Amino acid sequence: MTGGWRPYDRRVDLPVVIPLTLLALGLSALGALVRPRWDVAVVLGLLAAIWTRVNGPVEGAILHTWSAGRGFTEADLVSVVALVVSAVTLLRCAWRLARRLAGPGAGRSAPSGTAPVSSAGSARGGAGHQGP
Repeated sequence: MTGGWRPYDRRVDLPVVIPLTLLALGLSALGALVRPRWDVAVVLGLLAAIWTRVNGPVEGAILHTWSAGRGFTEADLVSVVALVVSAVTLLRCAWRLARRLAGPGAGRSAPSGTAPVSSAGSARGGAGHQGP
């Protein structure tokens, strides 16, 4: 058994890796847009990084070339969109956390043209309901 072990060959790829990665990217992006959660945003960012490594067979046209062996292809646009969705999701989570930490009603003012309601009376200036 001298030649039985071979290192991993990148040309040999499972045919399900590309569709599963795209499916996971799509579902994660949809979940991040519908209900922003930081853990989904992190998973989406990791899937975007994985996509750049497995998209070789479906790369498409070269959009920009940096060197002879490196460039930006159509398939790389999927990673860019996923990273943008991930960043927007993280910003939405941070904004929601900041609002929650600020407390209820913080940063909100009464709409113009309305009188503020006090605890002693109604907005119309009356004494309000006085119980029996």
